[in-house]
Amino acid sequence: MVDLKALAALGVDAEAGLAYCADDPEFYAEMLGEYADEARMGLEELERFFAGQDWERYGIRAHSIKSTSRTIGAAAFSELAREMEFAARAGRAGDIAARHATFVAGYRQLAGGIRKVLG
Repeated sequence: MVDLKALAALGVDAEAGLAYCADDPEFYAEMLGEYADEARMGLEELERFFAGQDWERYGIRAHSIKSTSRTIGAAAFSELAREMEFAARAGRAGDIAARHATFVAGYRQLAGGIRKVLG
């Protein structure tokens, strides 16, 4: 069983995440693991797209992060990803630049915390 208090400390509402996973704790743990694993590639892509100012792909990756974050119960982080997605769609490079480091750090921290919770 996943430590719900440890997830809550990361900003993850496990009850919401479980609801997206048919209230199946094993399936939820699997989804958490996939989220953490996917973050490695997601972080690399965010950095690459940011460096290349490829706002279209940046927005697509932010959209994916938004959706998967909501699915695991990380609503606040999902909202940040949504804001980054919309900034990228609109080509608001200044807004992206102002929040990119926070976005990437939050994603790294969330994924790393999930890895620790899962052991």
